[in-house]
Amino acid sequence: MRGTMRIRLLGILAPALCLTGLTARAAETKDLPPDEIIRKFAAKEAEFAKARENYTYRQTVKIQELSPSGSPGGKWEMVSDIIFSQEGKRTEKVVRAPVPTLQNLTLDPGDEQDLRNVQPFVLTSADIALYDVRYLGRQKVDEIPCYQFSVKPKKMEAGKRYFEGEIWVDDRDMQIVKTYGKGVGLLKRGADNQ
Repeated sequence: MRGTMRIRLLGILAPALCLTGLTARAAETKDLPPDEIIRKFAAKEAEFAKARENYTYRQTVKIQELSPSGSPGGKWEMVSDIIFSQEGKRTEKVVRAPVPTLQNLTLDPGDEQDLRNVQPFVLTSADIALYDVRYLGRQKVDEIPCYQFSVKPKKMEAGKRYFEGEIWVDDRDMQIVKTYGKGVGLLKRGADNQ
């Protein structure tokens, strides 16, 4: 069992668990302080980012415009293979990019960079100092009990892109399972590019 049901049952059954030697599981279900949760998931995300750098994969990004009534309109799509060159350098090869038919949206190179590098958001131990991370509480995502956090850059540097939004971290595996947000940064003239 997972989630609040698990926590309530363990609270009721704690004396029985002590008698049967199952206290370790009860300790795992206690809520951790937000700073400890952040430290743990950032370490897990660092492991994930390191492993991801060693894999090849196909990435598909699609944007679909919808009319006010919900009917599909224009679209933009790019399919890329993330591969290694003969020299062992990781690279992206676009394998499909149909002519965009967007009518109401314009994507600039910064938007495309966000779609490739910011939106698959990974918040590692090395990057945690760049962000204000605020604990919002607990929430289920597809029946997975999660810790929810607000994330925004502490300070933005010109030429760099950052994530701003919310993340949900699996309370058992301590990994980000959902993100909702946008890429942000500074324009050359110093204004926010959101």
